[in-house]
Amino acid sequence: MKIRYLFWAIVCICAAWTGLFGDMGDTSIGTRIVVALIFIAAAIYLFGKFKGGANTSKSSPEAPSDATATQTAETADTERGNVVEADYDDYVAIDIETTGLGRSARIIELGAVRIRHGRKVAEYSQLVNPQIPIPAKVTQITGITDRDVKGKPTIDKALPRFYAFCGRDTWIGHNIRRFDIPVIAREAQRVGAGMPDVSFYDTMELSQALLPQLDHHRVVDLIRYFGIAKTERHRAADDAAQTAQIFEHLKQI
Repeated sequence: MKIRYLFWAIVCICAAWTGLFGDMGDTSIGTRIVVALIFIAAAIYLFGKFKGGANTSKSSPEAPSDATATQTAETADTERGNVVEADYDDYVAIDIETTGLGRSARIIELGAVRIRHGRKVAEYSQLVNPQIPIPAKVTQITGITDRDVKGKPTIDKALPRFYAFCGRDTWIGHNIRRFDIPVIAREAQRVGAGMPDVSFYDTMELSQALLPQLDHHRVVDLIRYFGIAKTERHRAADDAAQTAQIFEHLKQI
């Protein structure tokens, strides 16, 4: 956390003062000055980190133009200390529902919640017409039927609106690296909608690193572990909201 930078900056200043004016035996004044300058430089650097906080570069996902849907995503840092240090209070949590789990799966719902200072401030929910029948098993899980998506935007219309809602924020998702982002990228490539460069954190990976004592790291396992809810609805916006709550709890570990 940023307060740690302030602490070490103060330590460096104290060390510099000791180097210049403390009892260091026969140490020459030149050596004392060099040592003090090193600690002063370290203090200036740490004060800068304290004032600036953590900064992660994000490319704007608005108006994507690359029809090949190339994907470059920042590697999620799953080390315990860096999860809290990143201190992401502003982000979008995302989730999708699809016609299946294979490479031919199509998106039937996009969902996202915008988080500011750890609180939900906006929600995006959009059913998508996949232009193929929705399997009965998927309808059983999600409750989404062919009738529900009839007349809804197709993915080429829905994705740009989804990107616009997400803006420049980091994406948070559960199993986002291996599922959500690859599916979105394939759908974007299929219709030529473009795929933005995004930074993301995967709450499944974070959970596996921070909570190794758990046997499973599904959304339902984590919402029960943290006391968020007993069940998940398997609807995109609702699951995105629960993912945001999971992320907030993981940040406190």
